[in-house]
Amino acid sequence: MLWRTLCIDEDIIVGIWRISETVEELIAMLVNKEWLDQVVSIKSDVKKQEKLAVRVLLKELIGEEKKIEYNSFGKPFLNDKSYYISISHTKGYAAIIVSKKNVVGVDIEQISNKVKRVKSRFISDEEYISPSDQLTHLLLHWSAKETIYKMLDMPGIELKTAVSIAKFLPADEGIFKAQIKPINKSLDIKYFITSDFVITYTVFDN
Repeated sequence: MLWRTLCIDEDIIVGIWRISETVEELIAMLVNKEWLDQVVSIKSDVKKQEKLAVRVLLKELIGEEKKIEYNSFGKPFLNDKSYYISISHTKGYAAIIVSKKNVVGVDIEQISNKVKRVKSRFISDEEYISPSDQLTHLLLHWSAKETIYKMLDMPGIELKTAVSIAKFLPADEGIFKAQIKPINKSLDIKYFITSDFVITYTVFDN
């Protein structure tokens, strides 16, 4: 079911879907079944639910179904090029950001301690992590860097060194800065936190 929508402005929309439906229920919400061949062939029901929920959510956000395709690096795009789109999913949720004018990125991450075990892979020495709120801070850093990675479509970049997050203290929601070193670009990363997940999203001014 549609959990939340955020209208950033008249052009940019973020949507979050709470996945409570079965595969069959999600398929029934879509008309163009011929676009779902690759999705329904996936063996895992969880993965199928995630892919189908994304398509239902997209329909909810823009008012019509669109065919989602992927480039050679796995970045999603709409077949008719009517919107820029970014997609993410985590346990129980799917998220999308769309814009007609700007490249966009989104990432949603389940609250989990797993991120602590891999922090050395994506946190540089220059980045600040609050000792009193380490888990949330790490998740926001990871999610922000994933958001930027999805948006840039630059396979092979090293997130630990290519993207630097400016010092900030996590709140329930807010904005922090990210510097993308290969293109010398600073972006605002917007976020909010729930008991289940953190979500980050951004817009690249073309």
